Amino acid sequence: MTQPIPRQPVPYRFAAMAILCTWCKARPGQLCTNQRGTTDRRKDVHTTRAVDWIQVLNTPCPERICQAPAGQPCTLRPNVHQARTLAAALPTTTP
Repeated sequence: MTQPIPRQPVPYRFAAMAILCTWCKARPGQLCTNQRGTTDRRKDVHTTRAVDWIQVLNTPCPERICQAPAGQPCTLRPNVHQARTLAAALPTTTP
């Protein structure tokens, strides 16, 4: 018996769409919207979302099944593990 070909996840238009937008509250996978939430932003995402995405990507994934190092995407492509998003939000201490 033949197995179906596994579907490859479709990458997002913008990589930052993998996380929640803290400005307009767009969920992962959705485009950012205007202030009223009525029109999608088609050219880019909000700056806060892009900055948050850089912070998430520069945090190693603490998920035991993933362990993606900083700078590498999670195995849950095109999304990221929730644990990585939470770890990026924690303040870090510097000596």
